[in-house]
Amino acid sequence: MIVLIDSDLDGTVAAAALAVRYGWPYRLSAAATVLASEDEILLHAADADTVPNVRGALLATPAPIVALASPAWLAATDWSAQGYVAAVEWHRLSADLPGVIAEWRHDTRLATIERLAATFGAAPIAGLLQGLRHALEAALHAPMNMSLVEEAHRIAGVAGSLGFAALGRHWLRISQRGSTIDAGARRATVHALATLDRAKNCPIFTVF
Repeated sequence: MIVLIDSDLDGTVAAAALAVRYGWPYRLSAAATVLASEDEILLHAADADTVPNVRGALLATPAPIVALASPAWLAATDWSAQGYVAAVEWHRLSADLPGVIAEWRHDTRLATIERLAATFGAAPIAGLLQGLRHALEAALHAPMNMSLVEEAHRIAGVAGSLGFAALGRHWLRISQRGSTIDAGARRATVHALATLDRAKNCPIFTVF
């Protein structure tokens, strides 16, 4: 389910129109009523929302949050540090939003995993998935001030190889900046772990 955080912006209407075009299930929601499941992707008018304290309400949910914003906001804001997993410029919704949505839907990632398993064998892919799970869980439980540069580089490589390109970009950013895990990377990691939980039930796997 795609959740459009209700605002007065024309861009929200444009995002809803895209959802209809691509057949994405969606609903409008006021921030105060957002109780997103792990399946949902939240689209938020990050630079112009008229609802007070909206971001605090959003960050209480586990779902990936995509910022929809102006070029000026995108240029001035470290959106991952603020807890967003991705950001899309308002005027590029038609060009960029479908790809972003695909990156954060569980079923899209699972389809990629199944194709990899069919091509390279279920056992080796399951082993890589298990290794990625362990690395992500360890990173989530690392001390907040601990540098994760070396581990981040490994996670980025494995994540990209297994079709988690957006997750890989978050961890590559950490490795390049020499930084600790930020709010956006943490949210992306939790979402990837939820996808990996679902991968266990893929018919192709008997060893994962």
